[in-house]
Amino acid sequence: MHYWPFIANIAAQRKTDAMHLHAERLSEILGSAAVRSGAALQGFDRGFDPGNLGAELAVLPANAGQVAEVVRYCAAHTLSLVPQGGRTGLSGAASSSRGQIILMTHAMAEIITIDPVSQTALVEAGCTLQALEEAVRLYGLTCGVDLGARGTATIGGMIATNAGGQEAFRFGPMRQRVLGLEVVLPDGRILSDLTRVIKANGGYDIKQLFIGSEGTLGVVTRACLRLASCELLPGTTALVALKDIASGIRLFRRLEAPAPGRLLRAELMSANHANLTALDHGATDLAKFSEQSDCAIFEFTDPDILEGELELALEEGLISDALVCKNQRERAAVWKIREDWAVDRAFPDGLWFDISVPLANLETYLNGLRSRLSAYDPALQLFYIGHLGDGNVHVTINATSPISRRYKEVSKLVYADLTELGGFFSAEHGIGLEKREALADQSDPVKLALMHDIKRLLDPLGIMNPGKVLQP
Repeated sequence: MHYWPFIANIAAQRKTDAMHLHAERLSEILGSAAVRSGAALQGFDRGFDPGNLGAELAVLPANAGQVAEVVRYCAAHTLSLVPQGGRTGLSGAASSSRGQIILMTHAMAEIITIDPVSQTALVEAGCTLQALEEAVRLYGLTCGVDLGARGTATIGGMIATNAGGQEAFRFGPMRQRVLGLEVVLPDGRILSDLTRVIKANGGYDIKQLFIGSEGTLGVVTRACLRLASCELLPGTTALVALKDIASGIRLFRRLEAPAPGRLLRAELMSANHANLTALDHGATDLAKFSEQSDCAIFEFTDPDILEGELELALEEGLISDALVCKNQRERAAVWKIREDWAVDRAFPDGLWFDISVPLANLETYLNGLRSRLSAYDPALQLFYIGHLGDGNVHVTINATSPISRRYKEVSKLVYADLTELGGFFSAEHGIGLEKREALADQSDPVKLALMHDIKRLLDPLGIMNPGKVLQP
């Protein structure tokens, strides 16, 4: 028995030596500056998942041709490849482990063309959402997608996870923004389907396979995106104390109706989330505002229309109060309590879920979840934020002590009734590692079988982000 650690050490050293050899070979292919290991790799920001930089080796190819060479090398040596964008995902899709190779898209960040007439943009996968948004705004356009992680989230990563965000109720998630894709397949072939038009009937729409595939079927290298006019900019931002969620939805529908102005954003926050976050930032006025009621943030193009509708909603009892921002400083303070994660700092090792519920059933679902959690363990606290316009809610469940080990038990309570209410257990953050079991349990068995068939067809060696989305 005393020999086993020695044998294990030999095996580990051999694996390390093999990775050093792979690093040398990949340096010959890409150049030494495009291969990182050791301290040079650990110097990157890990992002939201501490396991993102678990591998010993990363490559930063500069174009699709170099990506193809890396993929062919990995296929020849049966090496697992983990594509990574901005590492802002919350489901573990970018996590890596020893013996794998990380493929970072940082070096592919060019905005190739912006066509203001056709309202399209051709970009490389490593371009960040914020960089693209700033570039297209010069033409009076917008990407039509916005996220709190806009400064680091990459277009390729957003496509791979089918990201949604605050404007999905207006423009749809990434699946509806993509016109064309360039993808390197697991055998090194390059699929070039960079269509730049809305109507392109060419049989099976193959590119859709890669949107939401989380890097398990190939590496997105370029994309043609559909843009939208941004003539309508926020004229007014209001923080509203809701009577209840059903009343908030009624107000949302009223604001969304055709009018001289236009609703741009509608975000929901539980009272405890808004209150805790406001206190964490020293915003005592906002904390007092959110003590008792769930809150919503509405952004509208026309100040007069929004204020008029809020006054009417107050008279009708749909809301109990409203705070209309007078300047950019106040707007930033309001958005900070929506986009910050102070709850996680206050209650480390809590549980996080990303679900969608039809608006008609949203209040029923949240009340039911609150009751189930209370019956299971009264010490558990339910927090939520979400996109009121499309029923996507980010649920966090916390306690004064860590509860991360209770994920399996709590997830059953979160997912109960979702299917019956017409909802779904994963809205906009993908499956990754975290939700594989839920996917297997909640999905139609024929759909799940087809997903496995597609994975085997495109990636027979199983080298592309293995273990993610589908359970082995």
